[in-house]
Amino acid sequence: MYSVEEVKAIGKERTPESFMKLLEIFGSDVPIDVKREAVSSIGRHNDSEKIFAFITREAFNRNNPMELIYQMFRTCLYRSRDDTRFSELRQKIMAFYHNENIEKMNAYYDFRQQREKLQPTRKLTQPLLLVGDSAHTLRQLDDNSIQLVFTSPPYYNAREYSDYTSYSEYLARMGEIFCACHRVLEDGRFMIVNVSPVITKRPGREFESIRYPIHYDLHKVLTDTGYYFIDEIIWIKPEPSVPDRISGYKQTRKPLSYKPNCITESIMIYRKNCSFLLDRNMKQYETYDRHDGEDIDTSNCWYIAPKYDKNHPAVFPEELCRRILRYYSFEGDAVLDPFAGSGTLGRVARRMGRVPIMCEMNEDYAEIIDSEELGYYDVRGKDNSKHSQQITMRL
Repeated sequence: MYSVEEVKAIGKERTPESFMKLLEIFGSDVPIDVKREAVSSIGRHNDSEKIFAFITREAFNRNNPMELIYQMFRTCLYRSRDDTRFSELRQKIMAFYHNENIEKMNAYYDFRQQREKLQPTRKLTQPLLLVGDSAHTLRQLDDNSIQLVFTSPPYYNAREYSDYTSYSEYLARMGEIFCACHRVLEDGRFMIVNVSPVITKRPGREFESIRYPIHYDLHKVLTDTGYYFIDEIIWIKPEPSVPDRISGYKQTRKPLSYKPNCITESIMIYRKNCSFLLDRNMKQYETYDRHDGEDIDTSNCWYIAPKYDKNHPAVFPEELCRRILRYYSFEGDAVLDPFAGSGTLGRVARRMGRVPIMCEMNEDYAEIIDSEELGYYDVRGKDNSKHSQQITMRL
């Protein structure tokens, strides 16, 4: 039985004998990681004829795990620079599998061959308050001018400020705003959405309520818009802080009537589609605050108590904003909330050295944000800050 290191050593020999040994290892009953290294070592060999024959024979064999196909495709990518046969084989593999990982590998490779540096974006430096429909007000921002989007969309027909004719209309509306965010968000940066299932009130006792799995449905909206999924963080609240749904079952103990108390919300992490790794985004920052000495959240479960506010029925806890800003942005970054509400994210962002960009349709909530001494430039024309500078927006 060969180990991965032994296979690597055989591959480094680059002799006809070592090539045959690698083929033998690939065809034998060995662990997948060993077989994967055999494919990788074959791809690094010198004999293009034999490598081409091997991939042509094995890449279209559906009995081979995709992990091995990815290595064969990787070889085709790098050999296609000097050998058109591998370029043609690369296209055939893509057409044969229609696989999202292969397509992403292809996009990353093509981007690297361009040898282009990321064009620095013109960062926003002034806190902004955009009052009105986010899908329209965000048109005033340049492409790629935002470094982080963090928001909690309105609950579907669960609050007085959230009333839609149908659930499909709600999802379509979210899609419009997520699309507007996509344009202004810098390539490769994060779109983070806090959401949870909601249940509508029953029209009467003889009718059943409907519970909507909004986080599942918004996932498709987000991926269709041009983001890809990275992580899900579970926000866990103290049980006494949530509505009591279990009391009926406690009294009757009847099967089928069980309804647990919902103490979690989902923090869904997405990245704007791009053809490069996060390294390219991070290289824009020569210096940054490492937050040394602070505790680090090591799991995707965050225990944070909710916040109650007389001015808004659903506000972000400041601690939740602090963690998101700490883990997903740098000082000086422009951070956007397209559903700003009473502006909690903006207050925390300002304290942490970020530039808040707040969008809010409700005039009453906009007045609350505008009354804060945070230096917002209100594009309606009112500027509450004594120190803000006039900015030119592209209309």
